[in-house]
Amino acid sequence: MTARFTMKIGGLHSIGALVPEFRPTHLLGILDPPTPEPAIYDHDRQSRTTLLLRFQDIDVGQPDGPTAGHVREIIAFADQVRSAHARTPARLLVHCHAGISRSTASAYIALVRDFGVDRAADAFRALLRVTINPWPNRRLVSLADDALGAQGRLLAPLDAYREANIDRLESMMAYHRLLMEGAGGDKSDPTA
Repeated sequence: MTARFTMKIGGLHSIGALVPEFRPTHLLGILDPPTPEPAIYDHDRQSRTTLLLRFQDIDVGQPDGPTAGHVREIIAFADQVRSAHARTPARLLVHCHAGISRSTASAYIALVRDFGVDRAADAFRALLRVTINPWPNRRLVSLADDALGAQGRLLAPLDAYREANIDRLESMMAYHRLLMEGAGGDKSDPTA
């Protein structure tokens, strides 16, 4: 088996340190539509390929939420990372506001592209080794499941994880609120 690309997942509270320390070759950022591009994006910008998407962290189909178009962009970007990694080691940094929902769903999609749809459960286990307290956005994963013709294989490990960890959701949201307060973020939206 070939070596997989290296991945980190973060939030707005951590990317200021992650970008210069991890030195990503690829950066996938997901922000709420009105949020300005983080200043850290200017750090050594030419050393990486960046995809910045803007949509709300919504688990159902709504106008400002994730769309099939966003998922196609995430899949294409993951394929770019895999292609680049075939030539030289790639480092993918995925972030959203908290590093819990949109980023972990996107990281899972990237891992599925690397492992293959038939090994979605292995990809999900790999996600759990990359990050703590993930709560991947189910809408993003569902759209990816459809786009990849996975027939529920991407959703099965996610749904099992959510069911087994439902009691952790509130503690993760409380932790996020603390992080955002420390970063001077919007304290009013715990689901960002």
